[in-house]
Amino acid sequence: MPQAYLRAFAADTQRRKIWRFSKDAGEPELKPIEKVAVSFYLYVPRDPNTGARDDSFEKKLSELERWFADPVWRALQVDMLDLSWEPLRKMVSLLAATMMLRNPRHFEMYKQWHRRICDEIEQLGEVPHSFLHKDRTYRFDTASWPAYRDATEDDLKRSWIKDMHGAAEYANQFMGMRWSMLCAEEPVFITTDAPVTLVHPSLRFRGIANPQTSILFPVSPTRLLCMDHLMHEPHNQYYPLHGSGAAQNLLLWRNSLEHMFSHRHTDEVCAAMLAEEEAFKAASEQA
Repeated sequence: MPQAYLRAFAADTQRRKIWRFSKDAGEPELKPIEKVAVSFYLYVPRDPNTGARDDSFEKKLSELERWFADPVWRALQVDMLDLSWEPLRKMVSLLAATMMLRNPRHFEMYKQWHRRICDEIEQLGEVPHSFLHKDRTYRFDTASWPAYRDATEDDLKRSWIKDMHGAAEYANQFMGMRWSMLCAEEPVFITTDAPVTLVHPSLRFRGIANPQTSILFPVSPTRLLCMDHLMHEPHNQYYPLHGSGAAQNLLLWRNSLEHMFSHRHTDEVCAAMLAEEEAFKAASEQA
C-alpha cells in the first residue's frame, strides 16, 4: 500500500500515523504509516539461475506512486477539479488500475487458477491442443505444459507481474466510464488495503464491463470517486454526501483484504456502520 496515498487519511497533523483495524483479530491500533500495509518481496521474485531478487517492477511501482504526491492529486483530495480533464483522468485511471492489480488477492487468485488448470488436465489424462472460453477457442502450446505444470511460486510471480504490465488496458476501461465525485463536508470516508472497490448488485464480481458494475475509489476522507456505466446520467459531477458515509464505508470495508485505515478511531467508523444497518432494517420492516 503506497504510503503517499495513505497520508491523506492520517490521524495526526504531521501525517505520520493512521488508525488500523483488522477483520480477523485484535484491537484498533494507531500505527505509523510506514509500518502498515507492508508485504515484503511481494513484487520481487528470485532469478531462477542466480537466486538473486529482481526488484525492477517494485521500482516501477515506486515511480508511479510518486503521483500520489503530485499537486494535481493533492488538489483532487480537497478541491473540485474538472473530472473531464484528460491528463487527470489518465493519471487517476492508471493509479486505480495498478492498485487494483497489485493487490495480493489477485496473486492468490492467479495461483488458484494455476492449480485448477493443473488439476483439470491431470484428471483429463492428456494435454488438450485447444480450449474454449467465452465462445472463443484458444490454442494451447503442449510443449510448454511441463514448465507450466511445475511452475514455482517465483515462476508464477513473474507471470503475474507480466500481467500487471497490462494495467493500461484496465485504465482505458476506467477512462471510458462515467465519473462523479461524492463530497463530504466533514471527513468521513475510510480506505482499506484494497481501496479500488468493484460493486455489483449481486455482490459478486461480474467484470468491469458489466453495465451494472460500479467502482468506488476513496481519494481522501472527504472525497470518494465513483465510476459507473450510467451514461444517460450527467458526467463529471460533484455531489454532496447525504448521510454519514457509513453505507459507502461498509462497501469499502467489505472489499478489504484484512485492514481498514482511517483518520478517526475505527470504533467510531464501525459504530456508524452498525447504526446505518439498524436504520435500514427498521425502514425495511416498516415498508
